[in-house]
Amino acid sequence: MARLRPFETSTEAGRSQERYRRALLTTAVSVFSRLINVATVLITVPLTFEYLGTERYGLWMTISSVIAFLGFSDLGIANGLLNGIAKAHGEDDRVLARQYVSSAFFFLTLISVILGAAFAVTYRWVPWSSFFRVSSPQAMAEAGPAVAAFAACFLLGTPAGIVGRVQTGYQEGFKGNLWSIAGSIMSLFAVLLVIRLHGSLMLLVLAMAGVPVLSQLLNGVYVFCVQRPWLFPSWASVTTSVSKDLMGTGAAFFLLQVAVAVCYSSDNIVLARILGPEVVTQYSIPSRLFSQITMLCAMLLTPLWPAYGEALARKDTAWIRRTLRRSLAISLGISAPMGLFLVIFGTKILHLWVGPKINPSMTLLVGLGIWSVLASVSSTIATFMNGMSIMAFQVKVTTIASVVNICLSVYLTYQIGLPGVLYGSILTQAIVVMIPYLLYIRSYHRVTT
Repeated sequence: MARLRPFETSTEAGRSQERYRRALLTTAVSVFSRLINVATVLITVPLTFEYLGTERYGLWMTISSVIAFLGFSDLGIANGLLNGIAKAHGEDDRVLARQYVSSAFFFLTLISVILGAAFAVTYRWVPWSSFFRVSSPQAMAEAGPAVAAFAACFLLGTPAGIVGRVQTGYQEGFKGNLWSIAGSIMSLFAVLLVIRLHGSLMLLVLAMAGVPVLSQLLNGVYVFCVQRPWLFPSWASVTTSVSKDLMGTGAAFFLLQVAVAVCYSSDNIVLARILGPEVVTQYSIPSRLFSQITMLCAMLLTPLWPAYGEALARKDTAWIRRTLRRSLAISLGISAPMGLFLVIFGTKILHLWVGPKINPSMTLLVGLGIWSVLASVSSTIATFMNGMSIMAFQVKVTTIASVVNICLSVYLTYQIGLPGVLYGSILTQAIVVMIPYLLYIRSYHRVTT
């Protein structure tokens, strides 16, 4: 299966092999992409931490977390597009695929225009330095422009991001990853240039977040003008039925994204509001180290999302069951030993990486290890459910989890300090998310066996 030449897809066995082949290709390129990203992080974090200082670096991380909350502002349309493309691919329907692409593109463009106008109107009235609780003159002066730079990159990247969803829907995520690699390398050089020229935080934001958006735009030119010109967005291809389907599926993804954003992106904001931005730095850098575990598992297994959808369209339930079991074994087999390794050697690695200023407690390291395992396994299950369009159940579970998580994290942060925000997330993930997910999988196997 690990070959460049496609398998014959006229038979069920051939389709199964081709799904795995494309997933392996995507994974292989993702591994290389991850290595590039890790190398970028290893280089840029100590440089930017030293260049910005504790408060400005904490400001940067907090702004990133706030922007992460806006990831759901596309109303789930991008993920709905992925499922739509997977469905069209399973039915070998080019016309339907173009209808999905066109409807998604114009809808996301409209969203970006509306959000951009709203931001432009409200920007000058928000006291950004007070909002982020920064006190140094330089940080106070840079808070607003940095937010504006993040917002501009986000708004431009929203419609541009559909190209990656199209490639993923066709199980060609490896092509999108190649463009991401190019974007990461260009971003690294841009960051180094800004630091060398002693540029502002706003320029650093543009180098880190804007250059990858440029890479997405170039990828879009390749896909819609060279590889699949019949997918080029056209207003004439926007249909009522496809738009309704996108909005229906997108609404479910939207609610899911909101809940997930609270569960996964609220920690830095809670810490900044309760303990201050300096504490965010003490938490975010160790978290970034452990997050590589979850990212690795996602990188290996997320390519199966469109494969699940395509297999569902062809009613290949045996392949779905077999692949889900293998995926769970892989995610647990990777995350548990890697998490244990980082718990034991995490402090030494951090000292070598960014110096002795970051000195996490063993309580925090153990919590990050547990969290990396829980997040990896739940992400694997979510990939299966997304591909199978099992949305209502996920929305119910994650909505409850988001409320419980924020309450527990705030309470435990006040009670025990920095580690509290993490252990609130761990308790929520283990009890409110993992137990229902595992019970659902068990019932699915019974029904389809």
